Order: sequence, then structure tokens, then C-alpha cells
Amino acid sequence: MRSIGTAVMAAALLSGCALGIQPDGSSPSESFQVARSYQTVFLRAENQAQECLRGASDFKVIAKVDPATQTGLVSVADPLTGVEVARTELKALDARNTQVTQTVWGRAPWDLGALHAMGESVRADVSMCIVYQVK
Repeated sequence: MRSIGTAVMAAALLSGCALGIQPDGSSPSESFQVARSYQTVFLRAENQAQECLRGASDFKVIAKVDPATQTGLVSVADPLTGVEVARTELKALDARNTQVTQTVWGRAPWDLGALHAMGESVRADVSMCIVYQVK
């Protein structure tokens, strides 16, 4: 599976196709507030990413939380290229409310379906990944 993913990435690079989340803000993104602590949102986003990638050794989840700033980041990336394909950023608004911004690459399976599943996972506090589960 890894060789197929690597071959696809290499072909895309050679064809001039932009890979991963774009720094110019053009990748699909959604921002919203949720009535949960930033710690709860962080754990849900991390769990959802890990659960949805079960068995997908080509991708890794990078999760960081900073209690001093009450922020967190959950990122999904290809371990060979470092290309980031999904991201959840969060910041506490107060003890019970969190601002969430989620971004995806925009190409299957990291498309609007994945973005929707990521958002619903945080809102419902239950992992949602049927739409884009990587096998």
C-alpha cells in the first residue's frame, strides 16, 4: 500500500499538481465554535484522526496541545513526503467554549466529505469517519 501511495505522490509532483493543504488558504476549510473545553475538543479530534486512519500506515497523526496558550493542533500527514492532508486547529475561548478550524487537502479521500466528518465528530463528540475511512 505504501508503494502505491508513494507512486501517486510522485506522479502528482511530476505533473505539477499542488499537494496537500495549501498555505494560501485555498484548501477547503471550516471554522466554528463548540460548547466544549479545548481539552475535550483536542482529544476528540485526535481520537477521530487515529480511529479513521486505523490500518492506513501511509499516514501519521501529529497531535500537539499547549496548556499555556490553551491551543491544540491535530494534523494528518504522509510520513514520506510530510504532505499535510488534514488539520484541526483549536483555541479555547473560555473554560467551556472552543474555536475550531478544520482544513483538508481537497482531493479524495481528504475532500469535503472528510471535512464534514471531521466537523461532525467534534460537534457530536463521537468519531465519524465512514465517509473517508482510509483502508
